[in-house]
Amino acid sequence: MTSRAVDPARPVRTASESSWRHERQADPGLTVREQSLFRATTRRTLRAATHRAGLTLAGLAALDALGMTLLLPPRAAQVLPILGIEALVALALTVLALERWRLPPLPLSAALAISTVVTVLLQLVFIPESRTSSLMLLVVLPPAVALFVPWSVTVQAGWLLATVAALAVFTFSAPGAAIPAADWVAAWLVVVISGLTSLVGCMAAASLRRRSFGHQMQARSAHARTAARRVELERLTDELARGMRTDPLTGLGNRLRLNEELATESARSSRYGDDCAVALLDIDRFKAYNDALGHVAGDTALRAVAAALLASVRAVDTVCRFGGDEFVVVMPEQSLAGATRATERMRRAIEDLRLRYPTSNGPRVLTISAGIALLGRGAADDEDEVLRTVDAALYRAKRAGHNRVETMPAPAHRPLAAEASRSA
Repeated sequence: MTSRAVDPARPVRTASESSWRHERQADPGLTVREQSLFRATTRRTLRAATHRAGLTLAGLAALDALGMTLLLPPRAAQVLPILGIEALVALALTVLALERWRLPPLPLSAALAISTVVTVLLQLVFIPESRTSSLMLLVVLPPAVALFVPWSVTVQAGWLLATVAALAVFTFSAPGAAIPAADWVAAWLVVVISGLTSLVGCMAAASLRRRSFGHQMQARSAHARTAARRVELERLTDELARGMRTDPLTGLGNRLRLNEELATESARSSRYGDDCAVALLDIDRFKAYNDALGHVAGDTALRAVAAALLASVRAVDTVCRFGGDEFVVVMPEQSLAGATRATERMRRAIEDLRLRYPTSNGPRVLTISAGIALLGRGAADDEDEVLRTVDAALYRAKRAGHNRVETMPAPAHRPLAAEASRSA
């Protein structure tokens, strides 16, 4: 038995949704939160439609009054009050439908539709000469309302039933008896056809609105997931970039990070003339420490040395693991004297760690030796030269007895025989 994967970005449906799920088998699924958003959107749309419909009806009532007055001057006394009241009602409902009033839009739109029906019926009673045009308006009203007012199918059906009931009462009233039966038969036939057609259209429009909203929510959810994945991808890319430039054992910068820092400082020195001090530090007799205590203890010692170096430098300085038991500290805008004092502080910090290990001559404490050189005008011109120079300075510190700091030596290259002494 297989289980269906659940999208974590879409909330799980609840049992309360089963009452409407069967009505939308072809529609995209809406969560409970999306249903609430859909209802809010429908209210806003209905409020806007009522506002526009009220303005339209007020204008049409004014035009109708003008036309009827010009065509039927004797009926002006009846036409103007009827259509004037309709125009005022439409304008009043238009004002009430504005967003700032926060009134329910459904009763306003229903009142607007009913007032239109009442106006047409009053024209049939008091202005028999406009019988044909009034009956045509009754036929046009159902599809017009379904087209322009985005209310639900249930409300549309209720409004149609109320319209049919009002028309039936009028048909059998005394004013309706004055209208020929043939006109009533034609009018009723067309009203029924237009009413059923408007109901089907309203159902289709409601389904399309819900489906469109579902697609919109799916697109919004997909956009949100894409944005979240893009942020996650950027985070992972940054982590990968940092990992490529970070030594996994000590957390310091690696050789790639060191090359970037030296290239940056070399370019800055060439442009602005500021010196940059570079210190190369090597743990004294680290092989003996590993042989005595093991490589696990050696790794622990390397991490302790790295932490002590980080605690001893400025915020603008960069500490990198050069390889094995060697470290490089890049100190921007630092003089040779200032770099010497800073490196002495690092040497004392490592000695104060008291990382002891046994030897044939008794226990020893882990120490470092360091060489310092300047990168800049009048000193080393590029990254390769400053590394050669600082390596030679470190060799001088080793040869002078370890646990000391030496500055730029006169020879820029270390003799080949120094390799054996470095490992001692």
